[in-house]
Amino acid sequence: MFPNKSMELISLIPNKHPHIYQVQLNLEHQTRYIGKIDTAGEGTFITSRSEKHLFRKTNSLGLNYALLTDARIKFNKILITYNGKKYYSSREYFLKKGKIFQFSNKSFELQVFVRLEDLNLNSVKRFEQFYGHQESLFGNVA
Repeated sequence: MFPNKSMELISLIPNKHPHIYQVQLNLEHQTRYIGKIDTAGEGTFITSRSEKHLFRKTNSLGLNYALLTDARIKFNKILITYNGKKYYSSREYFLKKGKIFQFSNKSFELQVFVRLEDLNLNSVKRFEQFYGHQESLFGNVA
């Protein structure tokens, strides 16, 4: 983890649970909370998305590039709730499968997008097996 510095794009804000942090995105003219990280076990980034977050051109959801690539932020699993359905990924899967976009609007930062149909346990498990990771990355998820 790293300290909450105003110059950092991503800040982790502790809360009453010792292993849960709010993930704060610090843009030039605004601050947004984009999810939370549960550092228990391998660590999980947890976020919710709505229709307005869907990149319709590719039918995909995006996550902040800095969050995914900063090795100081410890997590391996990703859980996205979108329209009441849970979508699963690993950090490495999201980075390898995803496409990087930066929209011209200044309120949007560099993001990595993965198609909804690729955010499922079977695809992630096949990827993890192929790249030699443990089979049980999402073994406890039903």
